[in-house]
Amino acid sequence: MQPYRPQATWNRVAIIAAALTLFSSFGSMPGPVQTALADDANYEQAMSAAVRQAAGRALPSVVSIEVVGTSGPAQGEVEQDAPTSGVIVDASGFILASSLVGSKPAASVLVVLPDGSRHAAKIVAKDTRRELVLLKIETDKPLTPIAFDTTTSRQIGQTTIAVGRYGADASPMVSRGILSAEGRLDGIALQCDARISPALYGGPLIDLYGNVLGVLVPAIAEGGAEQATDWYDSGVAFAIPKEVIAQKLERLKSGQEIKRGLLGIVSKSPDPYETGTELAAVRSRSPAESAGIKAGDRVLEVAGTPVRRQQEIRQVMGSYDAGDTIAVKVLRDGQPIELQVTLADSIPPLQPQRLGLVTREELRDESDPASKQVVVEGILPGSAADGVFQLGDQILRVRDTELKDSQTLRRIMVSAEPGQPIPVVVQREGAEQTLSLTPQDIAAKIPEQFPAGWEADPATEWEIKELKLPDAANVAAYVAPKPDSNVDRLGLLILLLNPDQGTPQEALKTWNEAAKQSGVIVCAIASEDSRRWQPKELETISKFASSLLKQDGIDPAAVAVAAPGAIAGVAAEAADVMALAVAIAQTNTFFGVAVSSKASPPAMRLRENEASAALQILLPIEVGDEPPPWSVATDRAGYPLVRGGKTTPVTLLQWVRLLQSI
Repeated sequence: MQPYRPQATWNRVAIIAAALTLFSSFGSMPGPVQTALADDANYEQAMSAAVRQAAGRALPSVVSIEVVGTSGPAQGEVEQDAPTSGVIVDASGFILASSLVGSKPAASVLVVLPDGSRHAAKIVAKDTRRELVLLKIETDKPLTPIAFDTTTSRQIGQTTIAVGRYGADASPMVSRGILSAEGRLDGIALQCDARISPALYGGPLIDLYGNVLGVLVPAIAEGGAEQATDWYDSGVAFAIPKEVIAQKLERLKSGQEIKRGLLGIVSKSPDPYETGTELAAVRSRSPAESAGIKAGDRVLEVAGTPVRRQQEIRQVMGSYDAGDTIAVKVLRDGQPIELQVTLADSIPPLQPQRLGLVTREELRDESDPASKQVVVEGILPGSAADGVFQLGDQILRVRDTELKDSQTLRRIMVSAEPGQPIPVVVQREGAEQTLSLTPQDIAAKIPEQFPAGWEADPATEWEIKELKLPDAANVAAYVAPKPDSNVDRLGLLILLLNPDQGTPQEALKTWNEAAKQSGVIVCAIASEDSRRWQPKELETISKFASSLLKQDGIDPAAVAVAAPGAIAGVAAEAADVMALAVAIAQTNTFFGVAVSSKASPPAMRLRENEASAALQILLPIEVGDEPPPWSVATDRAGYPLVRGGKTTPVTLLQWVRLLQSI
């Protein structure tokens, strides 16, 4: 067997060596210390032997995989550092690998067996939900398939070992950690803290006895990084459980593609972890609609599993794929109803709609915090609501959905069917009225007029301040009203500067007057490295926004990120790519992104736009202008494209303010 290249960091051994050196300078060690160090050394020796023995059981089934001649440029270190790993799952030549193998068209895929022989492979099928690819090779050599023994158990906290092979000689690699969680990534993956590299993706995750726990895949938690592989060597690794692989393997062998199963429901709650499963809306032409699920239903069970919050629904859905039929039990008018739903691999993309309302929430009864009602406080001139609603109207219901908060109304409109009239019940002057109106598509030109009361108060003074975060190296500053200015419903724009563009304070001087005029706080952030933006800064940018949102007066729905290229006539640079990446990765923070129409798309998987956090994209182009090629993908994923025309700082900030309208 080839020598191992262990990646685990043996901290305890280093501590023992340091202690031995220290005590040798003072003479003999105290008895208890000497005993403890000896115990630690014995433990590490025993652990090392156990790891090698366990890996030795799996390695005959582990192969190295090389992808040759991929189309398009390599996106960073991960793609350039191929090969990766795979596991033999059938003696006839079936090999399971990670999605790294099939992410791009390639001239050939080569499998390097444990004996060093190389064999051409073809892709049989993909499981895009779980980042897996099944390969097939033709060979007369005897193959040792790995065993997915579903009878063995696992336990949080147990030792795990990641196993792979690397290089032309298929040298073994191992990395040790512990099993830290199950049901991660919305119910599909195990999580461990083994430090792995891309060469280990597709390899098995095993226990100390050599039993397979799962197969390692390149995946990250939502909003974690620009690319799934950016978390390699981070101490967080994900693996698809063995029992799931055993269940899906025959489908893959038959050549069936496996895709995520979609239901098509929209929760009323903005927080997936909040107790409550009532539905604000049901997506048009979705499996849920076809099965008879309705807005206002409260989900009780999914596939026989009781659920109490939206996240639990996601967890259960992680086990099911497109084409699967599951039972969904809902509570409607006090009666439980069980419906059979056949999941789909796609739903018509969102085409977010707008009524043109600005609303607030207030209590009907000051002594009852649950007695919330939604009240109209602004109407967008020229919108569907103009001339239909009146200021002060209390919105009671939309269709059959009772309203108690503005976010429910927003979700209903984002998922509304374009061109279809919507009945809205309001209370006006003490009497109920039913209004019928057809909302307008958000993907349009920025309105030329805005609700009354959005004008800047000339008496309010604005100032530029430095902004620091304790764990961020980025330099940032923001322009905002002076303290105690008593202003509210402000917007927030995070402006990413191009590397080496200058200081945030200097950049904000040209935005000061526009910010005051539009009622939008502008925060300019410089890249940590003066040469480039880095994937690790995605979360940092969101933290700057969250820091400002803690201040009073900012509407959390009117938060956007932009690059200088969003202004008409300004060239696209690195900040445009970063702004797109931030917005797509941090959908719970940003509801708008503005960039140059010449911006290159970031190298990241585009998620479907969700009704719970619908993102708008603003480009400085006119109605009728040709959008960028990447807009085909954003349209297909349900991201509305707003044409800003000859965008100026003022019109850009007015659009940010407009994000709060419904």
